Amino acid sequence: MARTLPYKATFSLGALLLVAACSAVDDDAASAESAQTTWRAPAEGSCEAGGMLAVANGASFDELDREAGLDRRAAANIVAARPFSTVQALDDVPRVGDATLAAILEHARRRGDLDTCAPGGAAEIGVVSDLDETVIPAATPDLSRAPFPGVRALLSLLEHRNGGVAGDVHYVTARTPERVADVPAYLAAHGVPAGPIETGVSGVPWLAEAEKVRDIEAILGRTGAQRFVLLGDSSHRDPEVYKRIVAAHPDRVIGGFIHKVNATVSAGRLEGLHLFDSYAEVAALLHRMQVITRDEARSVMLAAREEGLALSDAEIDALLDGPPP
Repeated sequence: MARTLPYKATFSLGALLLVAACSAVDDDAASAESAQTTWRAPAEGSCEAGGMLAVANGASFDELDREAGLDRRAAANIVAARPFSTVQALDDVPRVGDATLAAILEHARRRGDLDTCAPGGAAEIGVVSDLDETVIPAATPDLSRAPFPGVRALLSLLEHRNGGVAGDVHYVTARTPERVADVPAYLAAHGVPAGPIETGVSGVPWLAEAEKVRDIEAILGRTGAQRFVLLGDSSHRDPEVYKRIVAAHPDRVIGGFIHKVNATVSAGRLEGLHLFDSYAEVAALLHRMQVITRDEARSVMLAAREEGLALSDAEIDALLDGPPP
């Protein structure tokens, strides 16, 4: 799973930003200020982290050197090591430390990459979701069970928050076209947002990985700079699909979330992704990633409880108050 950067003793944040604005940052020199207060990188998957990755992956050497004020050696190493899918990967680049990361964050702020980063910000969030075992539980006959508790509330929140218009939810599936004929009516009957459904050809999940990647690439290609939450499950190839999308488009993915439906899931399949047992957990994670507000997350969790999820008030608070993912 994605890990949060540890605290490191360096400059205070104010001093870091002053250095970034006035002169090239050299993290070797910065380490001498270890007596100052600490600075922590934004949570992986947060809007701020996305802004940092947008700078690290897209800015030219000259922009990093002259406008962001990075040490030239750090700037060169960043350009050579692209692309980055996490802030941790950026932090691992030689000569990149807290001073450089803070300068990149401040440059992202000046460029406007963080204008919608506050929880409840105006930017509309997109969703790419699998269907089976992600939204639709396995059942005989097919479509005879209600969606997983909380999925309706979460997708509706992301679709319509801040007065957003419909059109932000997209479905990708290994189902063949004839097997999705009844899915739109199923979604409507249960209040789950509608959206285009990208289908498979063979219907065999493990043959659909490349297809799903192409379908998601096409969705990203026609949605500008919109950032997405990816929802899938561990039963087939969603982790592998989403890892490929995160690696290719780190600036466009808020987070990849994998519903645990197998008894065990190997850690290697989940690198850079978030495993969850319920949509209450997804809502809490998105709150702790500073994507949605606490009240928004709580509303999803309460809806999941009303739909049958066993969840106490104490468990809700514990999930909301957990550490950044």
